[in-house]
Amino acid sequence: MSIICQQCGYENPDGSEICEICAETLSSPKAPAAAPVKTAVQVPLPESRTQTNPLREYFVLCPESHTKTILPNGSVTSFFCEGCKLEHEIDNFLWNIESRDLQDAVPAEKEAPAPAGDQLWLEEVNSHFRIEIDKTGGTLGRYGTYGSDFFQSRNMLTVSGEHCAISYEYGNWVIRHVSKTNQTKYNDMILNANEPNLLEDGKILTLANTVSFLVRIG
Repeated sequence: MSIICQQCGYENPDGSEICEICAETLSSPKAPAAAPVKTAVQVPLPESRTQTNPLREYFVLCPESHTKTILPNGSVTSFFCEGCKLEHEIDNFLWNIESRDLQDAVPAEKEAPAPAGDQLWLEEVNSHFRIEIDKTGGTLGRYGTYGSDFFQSRNMLTVSGEHCAISYEYGNWVIRHVSKTNQTKYNDMILNANEPNLLEDGKILTLANTVSFLVRIG
């Protein structure tokens, strides 16, 4: 590698200390300085940019049973309602898919359902007549443990002598259809014979398509 004189521009042999032409003191060429290595610095993004896309919950509210059915996504075309035990088509008229943003929802500890009250009474929807049921349980009908005077005084012959049985089991009120002639509806669902069904406050109980009661538990 030659050494170029800065004074006269002559290329002197490598190792020369004085220029052979002008006797100028020579200096060894310096290697170009390496470019400084840039270290990547992680700059925290604003909180709004670090969050993932908002989560959404899709659901359908049944206008008949008032049951909320959670859907896997917003594009389903049908669903099964646990409240009325029927399959429904999404028609965007009676049955609409609704959604809500879960991004700001704070996860809460799952609480056990509150136990049902130990007092039960049936309130006839028109006259508001009350039939109170004891925890000892019994049958409801024209000749049953409960409501016999009410049904007989109104000559409700379609209501069976023992139309359904009501019992208090493990902190919950349970009803069973026992009539062999006329049906029992609970929240618009026809009950199967001797099948236990949990009574809930605010639901409707109908006997023989004749008389309806509002279930009250407290």
